[in-house]
Amino acid sequence: MFLNMKKVLFGAAALPTRAADVAWLLFRLHLGLSIALGAGWSKLVGLYTATEAAKLTGTAGAAPDWFVQQVAGLGFTFPSPYLWATLAVWGEFGGGLLLALGLLTRLNALQLAFQFFVVAFLWYEKPEPVLGMYYQQLLFWAFVLAAALGGGRYSLDYWLTRPARTTPAWRPAATVALLAGLFLAAATPVQAQNPPEPVTWPQLQLLAQPWSGTLTYLDYRSQQSVTLPTKLSGRQSGARQLTLAFTYEEPNGQQVSGADTLELSADGQTVTWDGVALRVRQNTVLPDQSRQLVLEGEGQDNGKSCLIRKTLQLMARQVSVKKEISYGPGYAFITRNTYLFSK
Repeated sequence: MFLNMKKVLFGAAALPTRAADVAWLLFRLHLGLSIALGAGWSKLVGLYTATEAAKLTGTAGAAPDWFVQQVAGLGFTFPSPYLWATLAVWGEFGGGLLLALGLLTRLNALQLAFQFFVVAFLWYEKPEPVLGMYYQQLLFWAFVLAAALGGGRYSLDYWLTRPARTTPAWRPAATVALLAGLFLAAATPVQAQNPPEPVTWPQLQLLAQPWSGTLTYLDYRSQQSVTLPTKLSGRQSGARQLTLAFTYEEPNGQQVSGADTLELSADGQTVTWDGVALRVRQNTVLPDQSRQLVLEGEGQDNGKSCLIRKTLQLMARQVSVKKEISYGPGYAFITRNTYLFSK
């Protein structure tokens, strides 16, 4: 009984050739580490408030609120969407690491395949089961493949179940050392960076004047980009507050107006844009002497929770504002709209 359970949990077989095993090792390392760091770890370090960070040691869960809302929207509400969101986050992080190491390979590949089955075939309104060319479905099939093949020769599963007489004693240790080295090399770029330079009021106040230009936005119905002539009238409406009034000219000549309100926090690390708190992720001067501000925060777009990124490029006679959205780590950013103004 014990031997059968060990075989089910740790069973791994060598592929037909050593070249195939090396290729499978490299594929497994990339697949596991990209999910562990790009999806799981990025959710854990992407907790923007003290309340959310406390979830890492509390009982409410360990996932950012935008992800909990997505999980709840899929119907995973009993006993709590926080529980399912936390299991998913740690399933991505821990499962990805174990997949890269080749430990409990099939078990971890199966739970990750289930996660990405939900994303690829339930979360999308109109999934394309076979021909759909999107990232989440590709990952689903990759995890199915890993569950079918197991860890291969160069995995901890293989070393734990191999006959003791077939392999010199030094090889398992050497393999573990190689895997650990590759993991550390892959993890190095994601070390914490210094906080960005805070935004100052004079930097943002450049918008407080009249501008002329264009708005280009993605029409979700046609999936086509639409460009409209646009005027911006910016004015200071409070101590650290701007009101940006836009006037758009529709293709039929009709004038449509709208306004955004921006408020800069006292520490310069947050810009609240129409009620959405956006943290400053970058504040740098580019080679052309323009200032680039990158702001990110959790919000809503098209009725769905998402991560919002606004990139501002500011010069004395030209400014641009680009809004991008992402439905979570592992999802590419989509350009929602771009304003380009000049004087």
